[in-house]
Amino acid sequence: MKETCVLLFYTLLLGGTLCSQQTLPYNWRPEQPRYGGFVRADTTVNSKRVATVTGVCLAGYGLAYTGISLAWYKNIPKTKWHWFNDNYQWSQVDKMGHAFGGYQGARGMIGLFKWSGMNKFHSALYGGLIGFISLGPIEVLDGFTEKWGASVGDLIANLTGAGLAFTNEMLWAEQRIQFKFSYHPTRYADVYPELFGVGIEKPLKDYNGQTTWLSFRIHSWLPKGGMLRHKYPKWLNIAVGYGANGLEGGYDLGFTSAVKEREYRQFYLSPDIDLSAISTRHGGLRILLSVLNLIHLPAPALELNGQNGFRWHWLYM
Repeated sequence: MKETCVLLFYTLLLGGTLCSQQTLPYNWRPEQPRYGGFVRADTTVNSKRVATVTGVCLAGYGLAYTGISLAWYKNIPKTKWHWFNDNYQWSQVDKMGHAFGGYQGARGMIGLFKWSGMNKFHSALYGGLIGFISLGPIEVLDGFTEKWGASVGDLIANLTGAGLAFTNEMLWAEQRIQFKFSYHPTRYADVYPELFGVGIEKPLKDYNGQTTWLSFRIHSWLPKGGMLRHKYPKWLNIAVGYGANGLEGGYDLGFTSAVKEREYRQFYLSPDIDLSAISTRHGGLRILLSVLNLIHLPAPALELNGQNGFRWHWLYM
């Protein structure tokens, strides 16, 4: 999955190199000590930090797309620009990956702009735009290949993810609703290694094992000053997940009855650990927790799927 590869590289480079989605804990109070030095967010625009963010952004952008061009597009036959409707393929698991990528790119850039001293609106606006635009060149590259084509559905998914990060920041100045990702190995990658990858490629390419989550920060919605909010763990979220099974490709003839019978959707309800809400005064650890927070850690989950109905997992990845 080339989009996931790009977004992970881009997110880790931009969102994790300098700061988290919030340099200060989301529940930070004025009387609490701030982080010091390099990690602490500026209160006014810092031109040196803006220049650093710009440089990191451009470097990451160039490296990411140089790598993806060489890895995926070098030997693929080219053609004139064209659009391709792939919205019915892969049970939209790939579209969820695009939304996840747009969100994580925007989340990282919002954090960087806040670190450089920009106010809430400009951090959210510029971060959200870059999160959306950063995945756009993939559609340009796809549009000139015979194998694929530019997809309106992909662009909409990119915008949805970036828009979620922007909305979170504007409404609450924190990421109350977070996109996350998890993967579990499946037999499909062993049967179709050319399609779903081998080794470390599997989490990026095997759609059957990918689950995209929306994790809700419950603590932030509880009434302020109430006993429940005081007792409820800040790090304990509730997540809703989406995945699919039976994905083997074969869409040359469209969404045929054979494809419909083979593929089925999976929906999950699970607790989730919000690593970015774990209290720590160590700036480096806080950055690490925020970067790792894009992963939904293994946890119990209730599954509802289109083939077997409800199913319980004591530990779902």
